[in-house]
Amino acid sequence: MDENNRLTAKRQIARLLGCSSLPICVLSEDDTLVFANEAIGVLLGRSPESLLGLQCNSASPADGTPEALLAGFFALPVHWSRKVLKLIPEAGPVPGQLATAADEVHWLRCLIPLEQENGCVLCVFSPNSNQVLDDFVDVRSSASQRILRENRKHFTYLDEMWYLQGESTATKKALEQVQLAVTNSLPLIVYGPPGSGRSWLAQSIQSQRRGLLGEDRKFEAGDSFVRIDCSLMDADLLRSMLEVVEESQVNLKVMPTVLLDNLECLPSECLSTLESFLRGPAPATRMATCDETAIDALLEKDQRWRNILSRTSVLRIDLPRLIDRLEDLDTVVSAWSMAQPKSKSSRYEICETLMEALMAYPWPGDVEELNEALKHATAKCEGEKLTEKDLPVNIRTCVSHIEQSQVDETVDLDAILEDVERTMILRALERYPQNKTSAAKLLNISRARLLRRLQQWGIQSASGPGEGDDDLPVFNEVT
Repeated sequence: MDENNRLTAKRQIARLLGCSSLPICVLSEDDTLVFANEAIGVLLGRSPESLLGLQCNSASPADGTPEALLAGFFALPVHWSRKVLKLIPEAGPVPGQLATAADEVHWLRCLIPLEQENGCVLCVFSPNSNQVLDDFVDVRSSASQRILRENRKHFTYLDEMWYLQGESTATKKALEQVQLAVTNSLPLIVYGPPGSGRSWLAQSIQSQRRGLLGEDRKFEAGDSFVRIDCSLMDADLLRSMLEVVEESQVNLKVMPTVLLDNLECLPSECLSTLESFLRGPAPATRMATCDETAIDALLEKDQRWRNILSRTSVLRIDLPRLIDRLEDLDTVVSAWSMAQPKSKSSRYEICETLMEALMAYPWPGDVEELNEALKHATAKCEGEKLTEKDLPVNIRTCVSHIEQSQVDETVDLDAILEDVERTMILRALERYPQNKTSAAKLLNISRARLLRRLQQWGIQSASGPGEGDDDLPVFNEVT
């Protein structure tokens, strides 16, 4: 489209937004209100021009002035990634001359990113009843279920791969690569950052291959799966493991599968041994997992890496980072829940506050950290709903989440600190279950403080009630 046509299209879109009966505004990348149509002026009892330039952020002062109320009303939720469309209910009344009449109306605000990364946001307000707000939660849930059904329809071998679900472009590309890898036995490498589930995926693919090709003599039940964690190898240990693989090929007449996990962590002293094995006359079925960003630097240092990769990467799968596909998070969490054993944990209802906390967290440990967080939440939950309070402390106290999205919100710092202290004390007691003096020294606190905390929380000593404090001596082993 040339520049003249582009400008014409922009003017037409602006006219459509301006004459819409729905209140519409646009916030810039720094949360400045840069556009407001007539409908939003009518709703607030102010001219649209008087709203332009308003700084709409969650840190607006709660001084009760009209400008502060307006800024809080327009403020975007801090946990939103600005990469996906979001529909949220407005919790408070509409500020302005029509606030009394609008109190009876429940509003939904649709947030539409106009740019891919932290750009302008189009906000569309729509009046809805309580029933519509309740239905919205059901719609989100049903949307996740629909995506999962469609994935199973098109990718028939992916039921156990809960971490690789969704409709993002990166997820769909990875699913297609997985489907190709499942249906043949060519050497395969799974690229992805640590924690992305790359080892899970490689083992799942091997399991599916075994099911599909089990009737072939080469892949009978005698086939073995050998996982070699390259981060734990030295030259002698690697040589021993590869000798076992070679012996199984010769003596047992089977075709073993070797998974070179965390390939980028392989010490340089092991490169010649691995390269020689891969050049063998009848190498095993090869699979590898690797962080591509780390391997690029290794390729420049040592040519042997290029030879190793060329023999392990006929097929490749690129696992996207969770933080880069947050639009998939609802579906991923639903898939995780469905993948759990049929027990109480699978019957929990996942609340919106929990999803907001998950959206706000940067996920340095990727889907493997998400898995642990959800397991922690289900273990800690005492009711039927999983909420933000059930998540690990590092996730629910993430800076981007505890920033106030409403001016009157507060953070219970004492409760957060007590939770951290309780966790550390319990860990120390696990290490020294019968010696609270040593546990207190490990925490660098007094024994009296430790005993007060145990009494305060109702935690009994390992020796049981009524037996006193059995501080047994701790002897260090003399070698």
